[in-house]
Amino acid sequence: MTSPTAKLRGLARDAAVKSGREEQARALLGRVREARSAFDPASRRELRDEHAMRVALAAALRPDSNAIDVGANEGATLELITRLAPAGRHIAYEPLPALHAALVERFPTVEVRRAALSDEAGSAEFTHVLDAPAYSGLRERRDLPADAREVERIEVDVQRLDDALDPDHLPALIKIDVEGAELHAMRGAAATIERARPYVLFEHGLGGADLYGSRPGEVFDLLAGAGLRIFDLEGDGPYTRDGFEAVFAEPIWNFLAVPS
Repeated sequence: MTSPTAKLRGLARDAAVKSGREEQARALLGRVREARSAFDPASRRELRDEHAMRVALAAALRPDSNAIDVGANEGATLELITRLAPAGRHIAYEPLPALHAALVERFPTVEVRRAALSDEAGSAEFTHVLDAPAYSGLRERRDLPADAREVERIEVDVQRLDDALDPDHLPALIKIDVEGAELHAMRGAAATIERARPYVLFEHGLGGADLYGSRPGEVFDLLAGAGLRIFDLEGDGPYTRDGFEAVFAEPIWNFLAVPS
């Protein structure tokens, strides 16, 4: 999911590739992040959420489960998916050309599609945040980090998952990290969510969703209508509609919708 330390992860991975010591680099990064979390509440929550996400993926995926990663970015979640479900048919969506190319090379068994997801197919302008690609999206965020203000706008393909997905493909998990456009992506995938009733791991909160004019009650209604209950990654839930709306402005942005 979107992370304030995405840039740090990228630098650590680059250093690992150059040195051939990926495990050591990961361990060092983990220690740095744990130290930072002692002083930064947002980093503490991020670290807890990432641990919880790993547990959620392990519970949701069997070795042959299918998964869809929407907004795959650098592939952190996709790496876990392919390790936990090596025999599954996985699809990843990443519209940024350089990230898409890197994912294709890194995950040869995954169908990596260079497109964004929404509720209408076609093409759209996409804002690429050059120094922090995890903040890129169909609309420019207003809360970009101070050192990540340089952006470029590119044209990207936009798909509806319900139209683009093979009817025989039943995902056990859909991860959605699209910087506020999650309701639109879910609307374009509503039939798939209702048919497959997957676990849905998603981001939602103020600073992202409000750019698209969407409200938490709309997200709740769509997921609840498909028979899913919403929890946050602290384990709180299942949320009521009012409860989910109440945390919209809180520093809680990662959620898991679970089949009833």
